[in-house]
Amino acid sequence: MALTPKQERFVQGIVAGLSQRQAYIKAGYSTNNKTDNYIDVEASKLFSNPKVFHRYQELMDEHKEKALWTREEAVEALKWLYNQGIVSIKEHDEGYVRQGTSSAILGAIQELNKLEDLYPSEKSEIELSGGVVFIDDVPEND
Repeated sequence: MALTPKQERFVQGIVAGLSQRQAYIKAGYSTNNKTDNYIDVEASKLFSNPKVFHRYQELMDEHKEKALWTREEAVEALKWLYNQGIVSIKEHDEGYVRQGTSSAILGAIQELNKLEDLYPSEKSEIELSGGVVFIDDVPEND
């Protein structure tokens, strides 16, 4: 069964990188006097619809096939670079580590770690408790 035009626009929006809420709104679903929570719930229900989700998977598979550089290819290339650096040290440089070789090895390791999400997020959340005290409101110690 084919999707409705709104469902197709919704899926196309998600594949294009929109959030479910954004895709729901852009697809033309009624949002007048609706809360963000209501829209989020309805968008989630729509995405869970088997026909809609199947179409999403079809489009994502097409995009994967068209991708010039997949994640797996990037990992393999970085592993190759790392391995070539090790071979160069062992076989060509008599165990000495040249700066260029070490830079290539370290760069490959760093990029692999980034791809595997091993670095902590650069964003930090700070939770404050108590409240704000203005200097004029601080009690004096007598």
